[in-house]
Amino acid sequence: MGSVTAPQTITTDAISLHPPVDDDAQLVAELMDVPVSADRPAQIVRGWREHWDEHGYGAWIVQDADGRRVGFVGLRSHPDFIRVTIRVVEGEGGDDLAAQALRLVVGHSLEWLPDLPLRIRVAPEDIATRFVAESAGLVHVPDLDHVVDGDEWQVLELPYVRIADRIPPRAREAMLTMWVEVNDAGGAVGFVPGASEEQVAAVLDGYAAKLADGSTVCVALNSPLGELLGFGFVARATGATVAHTANLERIMTDPARRGTNHGALLMAGLHRGAREMGVELVTLDYRGGTGLGEFYTRYGYTEVGRIPGGVRVAPGDDRDGVIMARSL
Repeated sequence: MGSVTAPQTITTDAISLHPPVDDDAQLVAELMDVPVSADRPAQIVRGWREHWDEHGYGAWIVQDADGRRVGFVGLRSHPDFIRVTIRVVEGEGGDDLAAQALRLVVGHSLEWLPDLPLRIRVAPEDIATRFVAESAGLVHVPDLDHVVDGDEWQVLELPYVRIADRIPPRAREAMLTMWVEVNDAGGAVGFVPGASEEQVAAVLDGYAAKLADGSTVCVALNSPLGELLGFGFVARATGATVAHTANLERIMTDPARRGTNHGALLMAGLHRGAREMGVELVTLDYRGGTGLGEFYTRYGYTEVGRIPGGVRVAPGDDRDGVIMARSL
């Protein structure tokens, strides 16, 4: 498989992100509340473009659905981490645009950028920025808080992905607990609600055997504080004609932490894990009636097959089995 280049633009129906151009000095001047003729805005944009040239990533300019430039999400390389900053113009809906932009950027970062911690620092009184960061999935790490020139800073860090070929005992315990909780919460993860821990454990241990033979990897999403936030499996197809494909299986996140972007982050990690296996095309399936099709569509998936009544949740409750696919 040839090398795949990370996309430099990110687009949704609501917003788009693109690398800076010289004209973006006008946006920077507005954010700084200085004349566009001042030297500093142009210097900042030049610095952003130089960072893109050197690292292949950097600051994204945020455009709304009408094409107006409304802010930026900046990524800057440091030796041991990547720092993220975010600014949007003041006005109604600004916090929502910031949250949407940051969610897109952190997902992109987890999927494509160097495997380094991604961090944002906020002043303790800056409740709005902290809310935006936490809604994107970042977690406060008190041990990283610090003071600079008398100013206090709190540091939030993005969850990280671990791609593993084995399941250690402690990880197995956490995965089993989460799987049972997701199942009991109505998640479509292979069982009906109320399935016993022993039933789930048998399937989980079956995956451990697949990891051992190299046909499958486990992708886990972990909090910087060490908690398991979600996991799934990338199961590579067997056979010479389909060796470039894989199926994503048992995708789940902690049901107690919904609304924190963990589903998007886990999908980014699964795509990263699949690419590292040399996979070019991924498939997945889900139980109809769950609304998951809309979720997966947001991450580039297209429905390619449907088996009417193929999943029996309970007597008299048959659901379609739906198959989706996307190219990596």
